[in-house]
Amino acid sequence: MSRLRAGFALFGTLLVLTAGCDELGLAGERTDAHRGDLRTLGVVTFQSVGMVDLQAPGDVSGSGERFVVEARFVRYPQPLESEVREVLGLAELDGLPPADTCAVRARPAGPVLEPAARGAEIELLDVGRILARGGGTEHALPVRTFPDLLDVMSGVTYGGVSALPYIPGRRYDVRGESDRSPWVSVDAPPAWEDLRINGLAVGEGLFGTFDTEPQLEANWIPWTDRPSDVVLSLSWTGADGSRRALVCHPADDGVFQLPADAVAQLPAAPELADLTLRLERVVRVSFPLDRLDEAEAVFRVSLTTPVR
Repeated sequence: MSRLRAGFALFGTLLVLTAGCDELGLAGERTDAHRGDLRTLGVVTFQSVGMVDLQAPGDVSGSGERFVVEARFVRYPQPLESEVREVLGLAELDGLPPADTCAVRARPAGPVLEPAARGAEIELLDVGRILARGGGTEHALPVRTFPDLLDVMSGVTYGGVSALPYIPGRRYDVRGESDRSPWVSVDAPPAWEDLRINGLAVGEGLFGTFDTEPQLEANWIPWTDRPSDVVLSLSWTGADGSRRALVCHPADDGVFQLPADAVAQLPAAPELADLTLRLERVVRVSFPLDRLDEAEAVFRVSLTTPVR
């Protein structure tokens, strides 16, 4: 892992721990901001994260649910496009497999240190105060300033676990403090209370899911309000210690049968005991923002449960 990748890893860890527009003042510009290979990208993320707690069967939400609102505005050298999109959570969405198919992904068990290249800095831009609104409530996103991480990146991030309520179907938006109209608005996708796996309600705990035969069928109520992506992931730790994932891209028709070639990729016991299922709905909305090359809002609603 290069110094750049180590910086991204540290940045990601810090995000977990923290859990208008020419008025858009891109403060703290570096002296190399005139470089022709620099790009700017803004990402606003709304994320409802649900976890099934096997200690409390039947309770899909409760203490296992949180709502996160975050914003990142990044300036970076063009050659680092893929790394930046990865750390902002866009690369995995850009690279979804075709509809109703699956693909295996693997992550290394540990880093391999390499020298860093000169000029590989990433700048997290300060755009002033940002207000988020939804569910009849509005509040300013918390601002966090990061010092230079391994001489790779520095700047400002916005948000974290939000005081806003997650209400399916409600409209959420963000705007600059001095702006009268929102930068972007997104309708919240539905939650996953209706999800069933092999006929079992997920909230009851997926015990014995693969006991009869190695197959998996997911059923849910389709969402017809607007285009979105459904993403089903099964993840486990391989024998070599790497974290592996089977990522599927079901069509939103309410039923998905795991293909036979995907079932064959699942681990055998005892690795099967480490299996986790995650189903997510993703809405992506591109929007113009002055002085940024690209800006996107992403609304993600997920439910994660162990499979036994």
